[in-house]
Amino acid sequence: MPDLSAGDRFEEIKRLLDSTISEFQSLFQSAGGFEDSRVGNGWDPDRISPDICFLKPKPLGELVKIAEGRKRSLFRHKVFAFLRPQEQEVRMLEDPKLKLIPFWMIKGFHECFYFRGNSYTIGLPDDVVAVEVEGRIRDLVGQEPREIARLTSLPRRLLGRRDGSAARSIRLNDVTELAYMYKEGSIFLDADGKEDLEAEAFFEGKVPLQKIPQNELLNHFPNAEIAATTISKEELVRRLHAMIVKPPAAFSKILSNRFQITELVEYLVPVYSFAFEWRGQRRGLTMHGFTGGIFQ
Repeated sequence: MPDLSAGDRFEEIKRLLDSTISEFQSLFQSAGGFEDSRVGNGWDPDRISPDICFLKPKPLGELVKIAEGRKRSLFRHKVFAFLRPQEQEVRMLEDPKLKLIPFWMIKGFHECFYFRGNSYTIGLPDDVVAVEVEGRIRDLVGQEPREIARLTSLPRRLLGRRDGSAARSIRLNDVTELAYMYKEGSIFLDADGKEDLEAEAFFEGKVPLQKIPQNELLNHFPNAEIAATTISKEELVRRLHAMIVKPPAAFSKILSNRFQITELVEYLVPVYSFAFEWRGQRRGLTMHGFTGGIFQ
């Protein structure tokens, strides 16, 4: 899905900074409210198509060997752990069944160019008695609070200064500022919409992921069951929105309010189920298709 690089964003900031006074005024007039200036695909989840990546499993023959090596322990006596059936007495009932377990990862950013009003107090040298700004003579304002003036009165007297010679400043009111804010975030969830930090760390490592179109998924895994997921694409976007999209604390107009989804991926993890039988007893064994680890 399309993304704006950091370089693109810096170029946009530079363009705005290089605007002439007339262009700046035009930008301010065309700006709107927080909801009126929305851009980016995050505001419309229908525009976002998730990528599907599956974790390539080990060859089935290797997984069968691992399961065969663990099958006797499935029938171990609860009290006398050393009592186990002979290996040849335990048989596999059917072919292993494959289920693809989904996990979701969404990443994005929110950036905002906005105008806000402000006032500046500008300190002046001691010898300044008048200041002209934009054709107007500005009033000089005493900058020194009473408490500070009281505390410094003795040093002033020792230096031969009068207490009334406080530092001066001018105040510029009704200043319009163009400001910028940026925040990015990501969420990793399991099929039930719960955060899974362990799985997130696993996928951040170097694992053999393979991207596949939705219409080719069942062709690649014709006998696989895809586990149901209870979280929708819209809910994923909504949760990321709640995390990173905030209006500025103070603003007068919004120039650009971009919420961009940069990644939306559905990871599919292969899980194999084996069934074994011994003397009429049936036991199941569930195995991670990539690591070969046994689920308890």
